[in-house]
Amino acid sequence: MDKLTLMVCPHDTAKKPDRWFRFAQYLSLNLHATVHFELAMDFQEFRQKMNDADIVYANPGDSVTLLNSNFISVARSSNLYDEVVFIAHNELNNPSLASFQGAKLLSVMSMLATKVGLNALESQGIKPLEVIDKPSWLAVVKAVANQENDASLGFVYKDTYEELGETTKSLVKYIATSEQKTVFHQLVLAPKATQIQESLTSVILEMNQNPKGKDILNELNIEQWIIPTTSEIEKLKQVVAE
Repeated sequence: MDKLTLMVCPHDTAKKPDRWFRFAQYLSLNLHATVHFELAMDFQEFRQKMNDADIVYANPGDSVTLLNSNFISVARSSNLYDEVVFIAHNELNNPSLASFQGAKLLSVMSMLATKVGLNALESQGIKPLEVIDKPSWLAVVKAVANQENDASLGFVYKDTYEELGETTKSLVKYIATSEQKTVFHQLVLAPKATQIQESLTSVILEMNQNPKGKDILNELNIEQWIIPTTSEIEKLKQVVAE
C-alpha cells in the first residue's frame, strides 16, 4: 500500500500530538509507504473515523470494538497499563484498601478504569457497598475532598491523577495504585491493510534498537512494543464486557 492512515486515541494526543506525527514519519520511512497521521479532536470524531483508518492506537474499549470488527492486534506497550489510584478524604484515619469494604465510593462509572479498580478490590476479597457516579475524574477528587454523598473514598484514573497539580492532589489522601496489568492501549491493523502486518510488526518491534526509534518511544513513554498474547487479549475483552 502506498498510503496509510494512522489514528490515535484522543487521550494520548491531548498533549504533545507532535510525538505521534514523528511516529507516523518513522513508520513512513521504514515501511516505504506514506503514513498520514489524522488527528482526532475528540472521542466522537475518533470513533466516527477509526474504522476507516489503516492503523489505530486505541484505548482498551475502542481497541476491543475494532478487534470485533476484524481488526488485528499488532502490538502494545510493554510498560503502560490502565490503572487507578485509590484516594481518601484527608481526615480519614489510616485509610487502606480494606477501608473500601462495605463503603460508598466515588468514580466515573462510564470509564473502564472503574472496572479495573473494582477488580483490584475483588481480587483481595473487598466489596464496596456502592459506587456513586461522577462526571469526571476531577469531579471525583473534589467529591472525595468534600465527602459528597457521605463518601470518603474513590478511584481516579492513574494517568489523570499523575497530571494533577500538587494543590489538587493535596485535596485528598493517596492510598495506593492498582497493579492489575490487564487493561491496555494497543496498536491494531485494519482488515484492508493486512498485507503490511508482517512488515509493520517487524518495524515497531525493532524501534527500541534504533536510535531514532528509541527517541520516539521515549517521547511516547513506551519502553518497547511487544505482541499481546492471546490470553491477554481474551482477558481484556472479558474486562471490557463485564
